Amino acid sequence: MRSIPNMLGLFRIVATPLLVWLILSAQAGTYLWAAILLIVMAVSDVLDGRIARHLQVVSPLGVFLDTISDKIFVAGTLLPMIERGLLPSWIALLIIGRDFIISGLRSYAAAEGEVISAGKWGKQKLVITVVALVWLLLYASATASGIAAVAGGIVGLLLNLWPIAMALTVIWTVFSAVDYIWKAWPLLRGSWSPRMSAVPTTDHRPPTTDR
Repeated sequence: MRSIPNMLGLFRIVATPLLVWLILSAQAGTYLWAAILLIVMAVSDVLDGRIARHLQVVSPLGVFLDTISDKIFVAGTLLPMIERGLLPSWIALLIIGRDFIISGLRSYAAAEGEVISAGKWGKQKLVITVVALVWLLLYASATASGIAAVAGGIVGLLLNLWPIAMALTVIWTVFSAVDYIWKAWPLLRGSWSPRMSAVPTTDHRPPTTDR
């Protein structure tokens, strides 16, 4: 029981290659299974932290797995989508680049003895991103299967609205990055100039004698 949170984090990492393969297969059924797997991975990302706190088994390894696993499976969804022409590359670059920037800022702040807490933009960003990606996968599944509902009807109308969800993802990605940078700005500004060493200089010249 006490290892469940770590196992969930490890599951998301190990399952990412399967997620990539499902999307690259570019079949109606594989797109659907990719959407289901992505939902399961996202739910496990929400649950593992709560389980760890409930069981009081929060550990550095668990924090590490939780920190990197969501970035890994999101990138594992975005990159094959680009290859299959489902998503513009600039959106993937924006999302992945934001994750690199935030991870770097938090690591730098930790090295300086400070903690940059996640704001509401950051907490909501992953949920909105997963919803948009699942929405797009369902649209791709329906399109690949030639379902007539894609061209009309309520279901088709909803599926064709996936760009709205993706636009919200872009907005939350940008604003969450700005929020983190704003919180880290005092630390970055104070560390911009290199710190001067306090080591005194030593004059190695031989002493002079007054005559």
